[in-house]
Amino acid sequence: MKRRECLTMALLAGLPVSSSFAQATSDKPVRLLVGSAPGGGTDAIARMIADALAPMLKQSVVVDNKPGAGGMLASEQLTRSAPDGYTLLVAQNGHTTNPAFYKKLPYDTLKDFTPVASLAISPLVLVASSESGVKDVKGLIEFGRRNPKAMSFAVGDSSTRMAVEQISSALHLSAASAIYKGTGPAVADVAGGHVPFSVTTIASVLPFRSTGKLNFVAVAAGQRSSFLPEVPTLAEQGLPGISAQGWWGVLGPANMPQPVVDRLNGEIGKILATPEAKRRMLGLSAEPWIQTPHDFDAFIRKEVPEIVGLARKAGIQPE
Repeated sequence: MKRRECLTMALLAGLPVSSSFAQATSDKPVRLLVGSAPGGGTDAIARMIADALAPMLKQSVVVDNKPGAGGMLASEQLTRSAPDGYTLLVAQNGHTTNPAFYKKLPYDTLKDFTPVASLAISPLVLVASSESGVKDVKGLIEFGRRNPKAMSFAVGDSSTRMAVEQISSALHLSAASAIYKGTGPAVADVAGGHVPFSVTTIASVLPFRSTGKLNFVAVAAGQRSSFLPEVPTLAEQGLPGISAQGWWGVLGPANMPQPVVDRLNGEIGKILATPEAKRRMLGLSAEPWIQTPHDFDAFIRKEVPEIVGLARKAGIQPE
């Protein structure tokens, strides 16, 4: 039997963290690809999973950062890997928004991956510069009608850009997106009064919570966030049905054996249920998100066409 087949059979073993698995894979670490540089939220979550998974599997689990092209470099590398469970990707919601912005992806988002486990979820938040005077959705609408040419949002990635399109479409407002290389610079420009609005991650705006430079307009989720309990949701302000959120999850190459997927999903689920995982997620303003592989797959398959449809409705043409 070929070495790769032996390794896969080790993963297929029904024994929980069996010694045969450890012996068979001691010289072949599990790699977690990350499509961003070290230091960001995705990298932090990947390292948390790697640290906890290694002793469970009794072997090394390493994080391999492959930044570039909105995460597509790491995704493409994953699709070229063997579907044996030893090369995985810690993806984030750019995975489901990229098809709306790029004509020719180097892979098929729905066919070339195996959803293994969801990891974390965090709602996005709509903020306004204090100089804009906007404090709620009603004020946002009034601003857009009085100053249509000034209706601009700073966005740091494709997922936050799509959230802007969702909100502006629901409000029947025309909004421009100012594209930044990351959420940090985008939020900094809103806090500095250079751009009036942004839809972004909660983690990126919490440092400004007590500065008075940002007004927290609405949480883009079905319920209020425990990180910003005083900020009402869009639904509370008359915009039901909009749920814009950041998410993270583990993907494998296409055609991974289901028992391998189920075992990895089970081990990761155990990690996410620990107090330590919840504590570390808290530092990222995120919450553990535990789903079966089937439910995570259904989530992705629902997200992609919805986002592409929204982008086309908004007149966004893929590059």
